[in-house]
Amino acid sequence: MEWDRDNDLLSRACDELIEQNALLQQEVEVLRAQLRRHPTGEMQIREARRQMDEWLETMHGHTPFPSDRQPDAVY
Repeated sequence: MEWDRDNDLLSRACDELIEQNALLQQEVEVLRAQLRRHPTGEMQIREARRQMDEWLETMHGHTPFPSDRQPDAVY
């Protein structure tokens, strides 16, 4: 009984986090599109990605695998 209640609470919390993550991803895309309209926007996006990669490498203590994602299109 208690396990079922705990499992239900965790499930609802995960669902809420997934919804919040989706909203944040949408907001990031809107902000990224706005930033690209600025003359130095694409350069700022690249610099932020480079810094994030460095941070992740430091946090995990290893060199990240090369990214297989496609570079973002310029609008």
